[in-house]
Amino acid sequence: MEERPAQVNRIKPVYAYLKESFKFYDVDQPLVAQILFVLQLAAVFGGYVIARPYTEKFFLYYEQISNKFIWQIDAQSYDLSFLNSDLAINMINAFITVMLIYFASKTIAYFFGVFFGAYYFMSLTRSDSSPSQRISDIISKYPRLIIFNVLFYGIFAIVLVLVFLAAGLLSMIMPMFIVLTPLLPFTVLAIDALFIFKNLLIIEFDTGVFRNFKKALDITKGCKRRVIINGLWPVCLGLLLSSFSIGISNPLLSLFILAFFEVIIHMITQRLIALMFIDASSLERNDKKAKEVKITG
Repeated sequence: MEERPAQVNRIKPVYAYLKESFKFYDVDQPLVAQILFVLQLAAVFGGYVIARPYTEKFFLYYEQISNKFIWQIDAQSYDLSFLNSDLAINMINAFITVMLIYFASKTIAYFFGVFFGAYYFMSLTRSDSSPSQRISDIISKYPRLIIFNVLFYGIFAIVLVLVFLAAGLLSMIMPMFIVLTPLLPFTVLAIDALFIFKNLLIIEFDTGVFRNFKKALDITKGCKRRVIINGLWPVCLGLLLSSFSIGISNPLLSLFILAFFEVIIHMITQRLIALMFIDASSLERNDKKAKEVKITG
């Protein structure tokens, strides 16, 4: 990837990408999108279903502990020894199990989504290649993609824990910091958005694992604000769509609707990333739609 001076606003506003982003099913080989959609849905919904009994146990234990604590407050007799009981241990074990199941299912769905994003990107920039060539190329890069993401999110998680611990300590020393605490999740999402092109850099430019950290930031020079705003848009849309699962009496149906919209948002996000990456990298599209625009334009 050649070094080039930063250009202001290489990336368009999010509304310029909306129409193509929403067509998550629209690729030159629709079967690929359909298969990847089903695989992601199976991973996410399966994770919710498997975790459900442990989630119920966690809330049951949590309710029992809360009732004991409330009873002690009413009786003005405090005995926290129950926090070392089997009840507390069972609650912690249930919580850890739920988190591990969620982590596994979301990780599997994430890498299926990355595959979709890479395939869609290649369909726009390498339309003359066959599906088998694209799939082979993506699979050959997957070991590097996995290693980079493990390092990236591992470092990200460690820094995140340290930041939240520091924020907690500062809030105890200086209560005014409590006001800033609700901004931390948005800050985390914004920082994550700055590395939004990390996977496609490996796919397109074959960057090394460690060099990719720098390149992921370099490619957003001059348009970081727009990258963050565009990157946060799918998150807001996902929160809105997830509300449709609230209030449904059938738990499995509610979980399925939640998983269904989650996968759609993930695929829309991958398309948005691919479209922005083409602009950020000054690459040329040669798909059918781009050719039609050139002819008519």
